[in-house]
Amino acid sequence: MLENNLPSWRQNLKSSQKKEGKLPSTKWIQLATVSEKNEPRLRTVVFRGWHKDSSMIIFTDRRSEKIEHIKYNPNAEILWFFLKTKSQFRFKGKISELSDNKNYWDKLSEKSKSSWFWGSPGEKINPKVQSTYEVLSNTPKSENFIVLNFEIDSVDLLKLEQPIHKRYLWEKIKKWEKIEINP
Repeated sequence: MLENNLPSWRQNLKSSQKKEGKLPSTKWIQLATVSEKNEPRLRTVVFRGWHKDSSMIIFTDRRSEKIEHIKYNPNAEILWFFLKTKSQFRFKGKISELSDNKNYWDKLSEKSKSSWFWGSPGEKINPKVQSTYEVLSNTPKSENFIVLNFEIDSVDLLKLEQPIHKRYLWEKIKKWEKIEINP
């Protein structure tokens, strides 16, 4: 169901976020993709906000391996766990690149911008480059900077309550109707 033009699971998520406080870790989410060899790949990324009511924004480097995974198979899953509320959100959907990303780049700090000019992810660090590289405020956007749009198709919430866990499912195809399911 939609409440205030938002899917009701967004209200559950917002409540969990609020209870966690302002720790940086509350924006850390786990993104799972599938490699070209059909092997699962999982990594922690930073939630950067909402593109639409049911689309998450993630920044990444064009040279990272996840870009090839997404080209091979755009299906992905995100897991977001909140310790204080003992709530695990699993989001299933498709991930793609947002072509219009300059506004996101412009909002980054100068320090954050500098990291997009470093060597490729997974390469040996060159301390001379990475410790001294500075970006001026008028530097054009790095070609390595990509904004990913994760379009959510379903949300599975597991609440680790005592004595019995609770679990809910929302699906976009069912207009985000909340269904309680067995944990």
